[in-house]
Amino acid sequence: MIWHPLVWAFWVAAATGGLLYATAVVQAVDVMLNWTPARADIDQLRRERLAETAVLLGRWALGCLTAAALLGLVGLAGVWHRMVPGAMCGTGVLQAMGTDGSRAMIFWGLALLILYGWRVLDGLDGHHPQGVLTQVGARLMISAAPFFGLAVLFSWQALMRVENVPPVSCCAAVYDQVLVGASKSTAFQSFVPVCLVFSLAGSAVLLALAVSAIRSPDRTPGASVTIIAILWCIASMVAVKQVWSAYYYQVLSHPCPWCLFLPDYHGAGFIIFGGMAIVLMEGIALWLATRVRCRYPVLADPAGIRIRQSARRIAISVMVFTILTAGPAVAWRLRTGTWLDGSL
Repeated sequence: MIWHPLVWAFWVAAATGGLLYATAVVQAVDVMLNWTPARADIDQLRRERLAETAVLLGRWALGCLTAAALLGLVGLAGVWHRMVPGAMCGTGVLQAMGTDGSRAMIFWGLALLILYGWRVLDGLDGHHPQGVLTQVGARLMISAAPFFGLAVLFSWQALMRVENVPPVSCCAAVYDQVLVGASKSTAFQSFVPVCLVFSLAGSAVLLALAVSAIRSPDRTPGASVTIIAILWCIASMVAVKQVWSAYYYQVLSHPCPWCLFLPDYHGAGFIIFGGMAIVLMEGIALWLATRVRCRYPVLADPAGIRIRQSARRIAISVMVFTILTAGPAVAWRLRTGTWLDGSL
């Protein structure tokens, strides 16, 4: 394991959040199985107290686990590569971690997405005294448990693999990707432009849908926004890796997204990928709010407010993402008269 203060901070935050989350889940199980808001006996009053405690613990757990994930991301992207022989950025650290590092990131993301969805429902549920969403929220909170458990397991294995790791070559890993792309030139060369076009078009569509949702939340197609947001994130990741990052590096054939997190490029990766994460999270939140608005008329007003809030965050994130990705490319084109690949 890398004996670095950031690793200790990561584990302290993860352990604290995990303990709070486990306690909340234990109390949420009874709420999920036996919640009867129409009754007022002593058992239901006890469950209401358990539900309130679980919500409070869940909020603190989400904060701690989010902090742990951010600490891990900062360490992976900009700190731990100094401890790995031959590593120059997060690519080298992930290479040293093997597949466990990528798995840990995936399960951390899934666990936090589920808990964020629970937090959205919890915020809406607080606007009604009968707690019409309490049981649904308890189910959603509990469903994050296996993903969080796998995230912790793979994080431990990934960090343990880094100890006494042989020298890595993250640049060789990047060049291997270029060679693989060149060997599959026809499919690869057609795939990247499609992702680029979809990313640009998706930005315009998401912005238009967000403006429409702000004006008329009751007519918002929540499922469509969520699907477009997911597809946009996938296409945008490819576009950033294969196209937009080149205008930061000012060199072609270097599809390494982790270098964007380095101070050499002002940590632009944190804002670029952070904007994509916000679009994904708020797309899910908007869908949940529209579902609540349709199924629970008593929560129509707070759900409408939440739809507008998500739409604003999506619009701002898309605009910031576009400025930080297409902006350097346009500036290069205006300054040199050509794009970086030599095309006019």
